[in-house]
Amino acid sequence: MPLAPGKVVVNPEYIDVDRLPDVLSSWDVLIAPEPDPIDERFLKVTSKCGKWLSMNVLVIDEERVIVERHHTGMLRALERWGFEPVPCAFLHYAPFGGSFHWATLDTRRRGALESYFP
Repeated sequence: MPLAPGKVVVNPEYIDVDRLPDVLSSWDVLIAPEPDPIDERFLKVTSKCGKWLSMNVLVIDEERVIVERHHTGMLRALERWGFEPVPCAFLHYAPFGGSFHWATLDTRRRGALESYFP
């Protein structure tokens, strides 16, 4: 999933980083950290809807990314990668099949239309 120009995060269980499309050859490939276990009883059950919900983030701009607050591994990884993660409680949405990226729809964005691919 593209996070910013030149930066893509990949799921190490689903993607072979050695076989990425050529268009990503010059990009920084960020390997998503193993998802954190959820300890709360109800949240533990709902988090089983998708092991990799921690990757389901919402990119605000080239620096800020909204991340579910329970996914501390992803929060810390985004910080190491130079992003400003914005923690937000949203795990109760998991039974509906996702998190921020799947639960939102851009209706209007400020700024110029920009392609990440030259």
